[in-house]
Amino acid sequence: MISPAKFSIIAASFAAISLLGACALNEPLSATQSNAAAGASSEAFRPVSDVPIPKDAALDAEKSLILSGQNEWTGRLVMVTSVNATETYAFYKTQMPLFDWTPIMSVQSGISVLTFSRPERVATIQIERRALGGSVITVTVARAQDTVQSAPGNPTGNDQQQFRQR
Repeated sequence: MISPAKFSIIAASFAAISLLGACALNEPLSATQSNAAAGASSEAFRPVSDVPIPKDAALDAEKSLILSGQNEWTGRLVMVTSVNATETYAFYKTQMPLFDWTPIMSVQSGISVLTFSRPERVATIQIERRALGGSVITVTVARAQDTVQSAPGNPTGNDQQQFRQR
């Protein structure tokens, strides 16, 4: 029979090995090139082609959700990289416009956020520092919502005509 102390050591060792094994589930990604620099094809895994991917980035498959693919995808792309948060912020601030994204806003802080747009699409990039160095990058892309033309209770245009018919 195993003593409780030995059982605890074995259980802790198993948990540590499991956690380290989970880290290995991240799929290495190849760094992307801007639309202007694209030309050479790479055989490395690249789930999307319209946002830049920094060097040595690895896909966190458990936290990512990519619907469709390549240039017309929507969802969340979560990556881990050894590049620090400050350099990652600068990377996205300079590289996103090269992929035809227009900057909307950016905030650089402990958790930095950048927002970009394209016709009918919006991308938000969140960059967090990792405790052991590097950063976690979350890129969320979705179709842009139509802008609201009138406030509730203040109908205009076609809404006003429908309002009178009621």
